[in-house]
Amino acid sequence: MILTGQQRLRLGIMLAIVCLFFAVVTARLVHLQVFKHSQYCEIVKKQSEGTIDIPADRGLVYDRNGQIVADNIVVSSLYAYPANKRELKAVGKYLEQLFDLKAGSAARKYGLASRRFRWIKRQLDDAAAVRIEQTAPNGLYLRRSAHRSYPFGLIGRQILGFTDIDNSGQSGLEFAFDSTLAGRKGLADIRRDGLRNTFRVNEKALVKPSPGRSLVLTVDWRLQEIAEEELRAAVSEYSARSGMVVMLDCNNGDILTMAHYDPSELSPDKPAKLRVISDQFEPGSVFKAFTAAGLLDARLINFEDSVYCEEGVWKLGRRRLRDDKKHGWLSFREVVELSSNIGMGKYAVQLGGDELYNTARRFGMGQKLRIGLPGETRGRLVTPERWSDYTISALAMGHAVAVNALQMAAGFAAIANGGELLRPHLILGSVDEDGYIADRCDRESIGRVAGRITCDTLRSFMKGVVEVGTAMPVKSDVVCIGGKTGTAEIPDHENRCYFKNKFTASFAGFFPCDQPLIAGMVVLIEPHPMHYGGWTAGPTFRRIAERYARLNPDYFTPSERILVAKSDELESTVEVPDLVGRHIGAARLRAEEHDLALRCSDTSGFVVWQFPAADRMAVKNDDILVSVTSPGDDLPRIADLTGLSIREASAYLDFLRVEFTIKGRGRVVKQSLRPGETISGDKICRLTCKPT
Repeated sequence: MILTGQQRLRLGIMLAIVCLFFAVVTARLVHLQVFKHSQYCEIVKKQSEGTIDIPADRGLVYDRNGQIVADNIVVSSLYAYPANKRELKAVGKYLEQLFDLKAGSAARKYGLASRRFRWIKRQLDDAAAVRIEQTAPNGLYLRRSAHRSYPFGLIGRQILGFTDIDNSGQSGLEFAFDSTLAGRKGLADIRRDGLRNTFRVNEKALVKPSPGRSLVLTVDWRLQEIAEEELRAAVSEYSARSGMVVMLDCNNGDILTMAHYDPSELSPDKPAKLRVISDQFEPGSVFKAFTAAGLLDARLINFEDSVYCEEGVWKLGRRRLRDDKKHGWLSFREVVELSSNIGMGKYAVQLGGDELYNTARRFGMGQKLRIGLPGETRGRLVTPERWSDYTISALAMGHAVAVNALQMAAGFAAIANGGELLRPHLILGSVDEDGYIADRCDRESIGRVAGRITCDTLRSFMKGVVEVGTAMPVKSDVVCIGGKTGTAEIPDHENRCYFKNKFTASFAGFFPCDQPLIAGMVVLIEPHPMHYGGWTAGPTFRRIAERYARLNPDYFTPSERILVAKSDELESTVEVPDLVGRHIGAARLRAEEHDLALRCSDTSGFVVWQFPAADRMAVKNDDILVSVTSPGDDLPRIADLTGLSIREASAYLDFLRVEFTIKGRGRVVKQSLRPGETISGDKICRLTCKPT
């Protein structure tokens, strides 16, 4: 076929256009692939690649007995991410049915839109999460995350504080030690496809999350529970506005319990502060213990002398100092026991304002104790630049000074331990990788408040306060308590005077008297109609001490333990004989001679260990736990541990070098290794305990 000239022209133009098109396309490709390569690679990378945070496990919190008081649980949260209008419509309809909403209202309520992330509900319960997972349409998804859990509910929450929905500490211990507990987040690679679906490319994280460190508290959660129960009961019984309690180990500064109770508190599960360290008040007569310490240390007291207490009214210039009861001549001991304002005021004037101020400072007044929790106050203690005799007398009886409950408890702990003011601490240590307590908090002495002889004398006086003085309702048949009462008028700051019908009632003390272990304070704000500390806060302190003594009889002396076991009728005690090295038959006879029974791992062999140890005191018919081995036995056998206390069972298993775990509290009710079973190095004994 012969083409005409016009046809050849057309074909030439078309060929040129095609060649030009491919030339332009090639040039564009070269421009994109060569000159713009790095720019567009970066855009694609941003759109399709990225990293996501991998949350770290938050550290646990234990009490001093190893019970978990702040735990982590996994919860599911519901979110929406519809890819198109069809999924958007299905998601809206499903949510309306799920939450019983009006038709067409879900999109507006939750702000639903295609290709947009929206939280629907955080922290679903397990049943709802399972139901949604089985029935939810495309566009609705569940995300699982760790959430803080408090196994004991509201018990101790004022100490622990709480975390927000993102597991960050907001108050209390959770806030103060958030950086320690939170750990460090990890990072992981992700890829996104054209539908914006996200995929983990590599299961191995770019940066592994580092879990937070677990903390062990000095708090005994059993005592915490007792204290909170008794405080609630006291606020109700005495119609008080609120109350506070704090207890310390007076020999090392461990905080054993801290709590407040206010019926008007709006969110007890989200406490904003711990009033034991944040609220200030005038202590009243309970402060006289510190004044008495200053007087005794200055050697201004002659125990043979007495002071005239003006029959209840003492005039100082234009002011008057009054006693609740009319007293004539009183010895210094009687001034303390009967809480005479006039008697203590006269002695304090002899001491002088400077020395009284220095005494209060030595006891920690007007300064923070720095326990590590937010909101701690320093109180208020004015300097004695222009003090009158009335001002000195007012300070001596606990007015013109502001304190918090922890300061007062620490001061009484100093009197109880012989005169050493210890810094209270809340953290016993952290838990290392092997499960042991590391970074233990050392006993820290702030300074000496008074001489040992002074403190011995004061303890004797405060025992008299309970036995014959203003705190006779505190006297207990279970444990010997010493302390001082306080009843202070509440200041009216607006009118610069005191309310005549509003009082702060308090009792600060220690127990047992002869060898004090625990010191503390109970404060009730505005109790009525009975407002005296010896009749309100004092009995509350006594009930806490008695319940804790019954719970921990091994903490106290043998005579105290007998009283705990049976307060109405004293049972006789016997001295535990030495059974180690004896044949089991002879050991059993020896124990029966002392009215004791044996609990052992075998019926033949020789005793190689016993609990309690020889020369200790035990109540008749008690069990003596022994470990027995026979000649030729390579492996020991385990005894029946049911009915034993955690302390007894753990002592026995420690001797046998058996690894063990404890679940619950109280006495052993179940053990994983059967009695008589041989013990090898790889076996673990799991103990289940329940309160008796």
